[in-house]
Amino acid sequence: MGSHIFVVSKPNFDTCMKQGLYGGMAHANERVRSEIIAGFKGMKEGDFVFFYVRGQGLYGLWKTAGHSFYDETPVWVGEEVFPYRVRITPTLRHFPRPVELSDIYDLRDKGKIWTFDLGIIARKSHYPITTDESKEFIRLLLRNNPVFEPTQQASGPCQQTPSEIVISYETSSGGHLNYEGYLNAWFMNAFACGKLKDFLGEYRDFLNYVPTSFNTVMDIFLTHVTTVDDVDVLHKFTCMELKTGVCNIDNLEQLVKYEDWLARKLASGDSEMVQSILVGYDFRKDVMDYVRQRAAIEKKTVRLVQYRVNATKDDLELISVSV
Repeated sequence: MGSHIFVVSKPNFDTCMKQGLYGGMAHANERVRSEIIAGFKGMKEGDFVFFYVRGQGLYGLWKTAGHSFYDETPVWVGEEVFPYRVRITPTLRHFPRPVELSDIYDLRDKGKIWTFDLGIIARKSHYPITTDESKEFIRLLLRNNPVFEPTQQASGPCQQTPSEIVISYETSSGGHLNYEGYLNAWFMNAFACGKLKDFLGEYRDFLNYVPTSFNTVMDIFLTHVTTVDDVDVLHKFTCMELKTGVCNIDNLEQLVKYEDWLARKLASGDSEMVQSILVGYDFRKDVMDYVRQRAAIEKKTVRLVQYRVNATKDDLELISVSV
C-alpha cells in the first residue's frame, strides 16, 4: 500500500471532495508532463491519500479507488481540465480538524518525516510518502479528532470516460528515450503492478522525485520489508538514478552521494542497508572503472543497468551490466 499527499487550493479541494476525484494538470512542456505522468503511474488501488490545503493544513483520510486514468470530462471550475486523474473514497472516519503546518514542521525537525518538502510546496502538487510517514499523519489526525464521525461520501460525482495514461516510448536517433520522466513512469508503473521483484527483491514503498538535502530530487527510492511471523522487518533501502542517454561520472557521483545521505539519515550509518542502482542507455568507461575500483577497495558496489526500448511492444527491457 502506497501513500500520497496532494497539494491543492481550497476551491480545488472542495471540488475533489464533491467529485471523489483528484486531477493533475496536462502541462504544455512535455518534460514536465512526463514527470506528472510518472507520479500518477505510481498509484495503485487502495493507496492512502492526504490533502494539504494551502493555508489550512493536511486533511485525511482517503484511499484510491482504482488505478489512475486519463479523462477530459469538465469537472473543475474554470479552464483547467486536470485530465490525469484518480478516484478517491473516504476511509476510517471523517477528520474535520487537519494537521497544522506547525505540526508538520515539528515532525520534520524530529526526523519523523522527510519526503514531504515544504520548501518547494509551491512548485509541486503530488508527494508520494513512506508508510511510516503516513502513520505519523494518521496518528496526528486521530489526536486532533478524538470523537468518531462517520465518513462523508462524494456528493456529486460526474460521469466520466476514462482511458489509460499513456507512456511515450518515442526515441531519439540514438535509440534512447526522449524524456527521463517516461523512463521514471515505466519503473513506477512496474512497481505499482508488483513487477521487478526478480530484479530488486520484495519491496514495500516506492517513491519518485524524492527531495534531498542537496536541493535535488532522488529519481526513485524504495524500502524493502520482509514479514517474519507477522513482524515487519525493514532490512534494505534502494536509491536509483535514471538517465535516458549515456551515464557519466557526474551521474554516478550523484548517486553515491544519495547513498551516503540515506545511510546516515535512515540506516544509522549502515551503508550495507542501502543499494544503489544507476540506470541508463549506456555507461562511459570512467563509470565502469569507478564501479570496479570501488568494489575492489570498499567491497561496495553500484549496480549498473541498461535499458532498451522494445518499440513493437511499447515496453522497456533491462540488462544488468557486469563490471
